[in-house]
Amino acid sequence: MTTQGREHGAEQVRTQTRGGEEAPTPPGVDEIRASFQRQSDPGFARQRSRQARSARGGLMAAGAVVALVCLTVAVGQLTSDAQAGAGTVVYGLSFASAGLGVELARRGRTRLAMMAVIFAAAGASLADALS
Repeated sequence: MTTQGREHGAEQVRTQTRGGEEAPTPPGVDEIRASFQRQSDPGFARQRSRQARSARGGLMAAGAVVALVCLTVAVGQLTSDAQAGAGTVVYGLSFASAGLGVELARRGRTRLAMMAVIFAAAGASLADALS
């Protein structure tokens, strides 16, 4: 017969076999989580928070620059005497994508924000080729 019991204070589960020997079993998810949470390191948490804030700020700045360039070129094309074509539409879509990237970065969705900014920059490059 196999029985399992926990020792209080030590996060280890022991299994008794028929011969009376105790063989340690790996700790469960709850035990690992509890031991990790006891190892609080405020410096580590502050560093991660600074890195996340820096990433959000950098993506917001990059998205704002791409959006400003797209908006400036699109408005320039609309106010000129030349006929507005597909390039102007693509610049507008790129502006929208860059604006979305800024908002996603502000909300902490940095991966999606990076994708939106990259799509905006690629769209601006495509619009430049179309114009």
